[in-house]
Amino acid sequence: MDGARTILEGERALDACLAAYAAAPARGALFCDIDGTISPIAPTPADAAVPEETRDLLTRLAARLGLVAFITGRALQDGRRMIDVPGAAYVGTHGLEVQTAAGALLTEPRAEGYVEAIAEVAAQAARDLDCEALGILLEDKRVVLAVHYRLAPDAAATRHAILTRVVEPARARGLAIGTGHFAFEIRPPLPFSKGTAVKRLLAATDVSTAMMCGDDLTDVTAFTALHAWAEQDARRTACAVAAVTAETPRSVADEADVRVRATPGVTEVLARLLKRVGG
Repeated sequence: MDGARTILEGERALDACLAAYAAAPARGALFCDIDGTISPIAPTPADAAVPEETRDLLTRLAARLGLVAFITGRALQDGRRMIDVPGAAYVGTHGLEVQTAAGALLTEPRAEGYVEAIAEVAAQAARDLDCEALGILLEDKRVVLAVHYRLAPDAAATRHAILTRVVEPARARGLAIGTGHFAFEIRPPLPFSKGTAVKRLLAATDVSTAMMCGDDLTDVTAFTALHAWAEQDARRTACAVAAVTAETPRSVADEADVRVRATPGVTEVLARLLKRVGG
């Protein structure tokens, strides 16, 4: 990967998308994942932060576009704390929680039926795993349990321990499993994802151009939803931007229209977008 370049592939697709935004800024939507996309990957979730330059770009874009939304696996309020852009929408826990730009809170009521099972898995994991020695961080988000192992001294051994002591018991309880960068997620077996969140937000707006910036497998569902939305109407333009590093799963890059060098590349895309919409 060339360290001097931030836009790695897809300049033509990016230019076409930016031209569509410029033609009608108020009918443009921007969706952004947080961790690994607008916030550099950090050793633990608590260490992650959005650079001030990026936050300023997003704040100015929210004042010019029809919709700016942040879509994260974090709990909604945790994601909002990291960004706190006035006038933006927020999606937490991969679509289980939505706060619209107008401030309305929408939740998935069926998730409540799985809180007890997820709590049992979390308690068993805390009891059965030597988290400190294995380099495991348990992040209990009530309706989702995230198991991080970026700090593991032996990633293969720690992954095996998580699979046997967390994933298998979770599956036995009928729960769903998600994966990410050095992480597993124990989730309710419900049809929700970042893609369903994007679809829901787009259906509630009258936009003709939309971009999604993401870096992980969970973001692929949003890329797919965006492309499907554009295919329904020839007047619509969609662009999926993958923030890539050496850790990026191949499918994330394959499903994107534009590939950029992680967070600096996303910041450049946002700066170009702001310039085209009069910022």
